[in-house]
Amino acid sequence: MSQDKLEFHALTKTYSSISRVITSPISIQNTSTKKELQTSGIWDTGATGSAITKSLAQNLGLIPISQTRVKGVHGIKDGVNVYAVKIVLNNQNVSFILPVTECEQLSDDDSAKFLIGMDVISKGDFAITNFQGQTVMTYRVPSIQKMDFVSGIKNHTPVVSDKIPSRNDLCTCGSGKKFKHCHGR
Repeated sequence: MSQDKLEFHALTKTYSSISRVITSPISIQNTSTKKELQTSGIWDTGATGSAITKSLAQNLGLIPISQTRVKGVHGIKDGVNVYAVKIVLNNQNVSFILPVTECEQLSDDDSAKFLIGMDVISKGDFAITNFQGQTVMTYRVPSIQKMDFVSGIKNHTPVVSDKIPSRNDLCTCGSGKKFKHCHGR
């Protein structure tokens, strides 16, 4: 990678119709044993953190690193196991090591065993469109551009700027710093 070129990675999932659940393939790795399993991950902007089903945690041989209190739609639950895992999205190009909480079954058919929460989503740019009756989800890391539907409508300008900033451009966040010293790190 050259000094002036920012490296970023992205993934896109397209559905043939409007989808109410956004999923993508995901690999989960036990950080201690390196055992890795594949499943579907549900993308959830309403979840503060990511979660793993109890059955997947057991299949990976995960050992809790701590316990926590979880607040959800069904109330508060104390003593919920927390595990350290490595998640891999998009053919090894996007990966994170993070703590995840244990949960029960996530989907009726038990095909999705991981919930991708805001702890992952907030590391990049995430968007969903439903143009022409098709849902498209796209995600990239790191965050490299500002998306603003309101100012795009007001100013009759593109919602996403066409130019990806180079390392020496001013950062698009408005901090006044060069991109390489701000969001381009």
